[in-house]
Amino acid sequence: VHSPQMDTSLRYEKDRTEPEIKTFLDFSGTKGILRAAEQCNGSGDCRKTHLSAGAMCPSYHATKNEKDTTRARANTLREFLTRSEKENRFDHSEIKEVLDLCLSCKACGSECPSNVDMATLKAEFLYQYQKENGTSIRDKAFAYNTRLNSMASVFPWLANEMYKNQITGAFLKKAIGISGERSFPPLIPFKKSRNITNHRSETLKVKLEVVVFIDEFTNYLDGNVGNDAVELLSRLGYKVKVYRGESGRTFISKGFLKQAQKAANKNIGDLKDMVSADCPLIGIEPSAILSFRDEYLKLASDSKAAEEISGNTWLIEEFIASEITKGNISASQFTKETKQVKIHNHCHQKALSDQKVTFDMLNLPENYKVSIINSGCCGMAGSFGYEKEHYDISMKVGELRLFPSVRNAGKDTIIAANGTSCRHQILDGTGKKAKHPVTILREALIV
Repeated sequence: VHSPQMDTSLRYEKDRTEPEIKTFLDFSGTKGILRAAEQCNGSGDCRKTHLSAGAMCPSYHATKNEKDTTRARANTLREFLTRSEKENRFDHSEIKEVLDLCLSCKACGSECPSNVDMATLKAEFLYQYQKENGTSIRDKAFAYNTRLNSMASVFPWLANEMYKNQITGAFLKKAIGISGERSFPPLIPFKKSRNITNHRSETLKVKLEVVVFIDEFTNYLDGNVGNDAVELLSRLGYKVKVYRGESGRTFISKGFLKQAQKAANKNIGDLKDMVSADCPLIGIEPSAILSFRDEYLKLASDSKAAEEISGNTWLIEEFIASEITKGNISASQFTKETKQVKIHNHCHQKALSDQKVTFDMLNLPENYKVSIINSGCCGMAGSFGYEKEHYDISMKVGELRLFPSVRNAGKDTIIAANGTSCRHQILDGTGKKAKHPVTILREALIV
């Protein structure tokens, strides 16, 4: 074997001047976006299959194509950003092709040994690429989904009938570019109970004041879950203030970063004098609430306020698990019935938080038998699974681990899933309705 010398054919040229690339998101933590891409050391951990633990990388699990690994995406982005002669170095269809099947699950941010955060790199790429090439009607429809849901929620029964109707539903899907195999999630607006304080016993001492973030998904698609969260916390002795806001998640996923920044700045401005260690911010939908701990730190104009709020932001499962540890919530407040529960957690929770908090929370009723499904990514990933060209990959990802586990669960087993997209994917893939962990715990309350 006549191999080349170890110091030949190297990626870098001696004394080469690296380009400085202006970005919308703040990449100062890695000294720029190019260095963020260069963090990939080629180890190939992203080539592990679905038979391994973890979620990285869902599309590679389904295709087994090197193009769909975190490594390929990072290296392609690095190569074009380094060598492109265009004024906008992001303006290359080859980058778009390689990033196309990235589900922005964030698994690479925690499972990659060098923490290559491809979801954030993709958001920046889409923003820069779209400056030169524009956006599609479908991208705009998904990005501005909250505004569309707001209008439709005036007459939710009418919108839901249109979604279910074979003719109008098929027309909407075809017009936007949604797979005909998909069902639309029904509109279930959040309506805060006027008697919410009556949920708490007059003799129960208030333990803490909390702000519950009713995000855009909970506000229009999962209002029942929002009510369950407010009721659960109130009956457990917490004084609840409700804050409704748009997290900007739909904008981030489609590269509409100016709009996402506007949403982030509004939330930071509204909450900076409200949220503290003595009054934490608690969220229900992982992709929305965890934005405060992730993207907002790269988006918000008031970085100091964003940092302070980030430090006092909790996923609702994190908060309840913490309160259980402190002894503020006990098993005596819940049913002694026996139930089986299987948990599928949102990818953003797996990457930015911990699955154990959901496990601990649902184990509180003493006769609940709880297990976590080794499910990886569900495959829906927000709008990804709706898009007609991505439907097959989306369902293939679900079939690798999640769908078989759900189907094999006993008839009376409760499936817990805290992501709105995850619950919809489980319904489309298995016909089984999953519940948010908050709903499961609220139903177990006896106080």
